[in-house]
Amino acid sequence: MASVTADHVRKRLGLTPADVKDEDVMAFVTEATAWLSSEIDRTLNYSDCTEAEANAIRNLAAIYCYCYVTGGVAVGLDFSIGDLRVSEATAKQIAFLKEQVERFITHEAAFPPVTSE
Repeated sequence: MASVTADHVRKRLGLTPADVKDEDVMAFVTEATAWLSSEIDRTLNYSDCTEAEANAIRNLAAIYCYCYVTGGVAVGLDFSIGDLRVSEATAKQIAFLKEQVERFITHEAAFPPVTSE
């Protein structure tokens, strides 16, 4: 099983602990985990999950970190920076991460995991 750490998230955007502290990153990880859980109607655990789940959590938390370091605000997959409201990210890396999260949600909603008894 996989897990999500602050370093995993920061690495997505080349950030350092000086850019965003572990406690802030992990708050974003918790928020991303809760939001994704709601979207796929299944509880995710960032400390014990599949690699696909971990990647989706890392990607969404990285988007939140990007917003944080640029002075923006993020909710779900929409974010704003100052007066500019962005629902489609303008930065290529952010757009890529967002696309990966959306694909995860689409796949998981269409094909929920099989649980054994």
